[in-house]
Amino acid sequence: MASDSRNRERDLGTFLLNSMIAVVFLAALAVATLYTIPPEHLIIPQRELAARVTRVEDFPVGSSRLETWGDQVILVVRRAKTEYAALEGVSPVDGCILRWDPAALRIMSPCGHQVYNLRGHAVEGLTTEPLQRYSVFVRNDFVYVTRD
Repeated sequence: MASDSRNRERDLGTFLLNSMIAVVFLAALAVATLYTIPPEHLIIPQRELAARVTRVEDFPVGSSRLETWGDQVILVVRRAKTEYAALEGVSPVDGCILRWDPAALRIMSPCGHQVYNLRGHAVEGLTTEPLQRYSVFVRNDFVYVTRD
């Protein structure tokens, strides 16, 4: 009987030791997995305070970029060296992707012939509904967009 008791204690001790080793191994595996996942996969756009657009040097004056932030499409325009504008990138009237016309300094919808200025106000077309605006800032040579 004494040897049965010792065998049970030894089996219980072995079980507990193996269980602790397994827990430590799984925790180390979880940390290693999270460490190897690229950071952009861990970003939830709807929870981010700002969306990074691009480097300043890759965004020439007079150009525009379409960016997605979660389910939102944003049109970002660089009008001058330090002047940026960011507006809703889809026309609320016809659902088309908006385009920046640098010659006219206007934002246009190719489908419904809606025209907006850089403040998002409708200049021509069938609506007076303005586009949603976003704030733009530059930090560490990157252009960011944030909600107002």
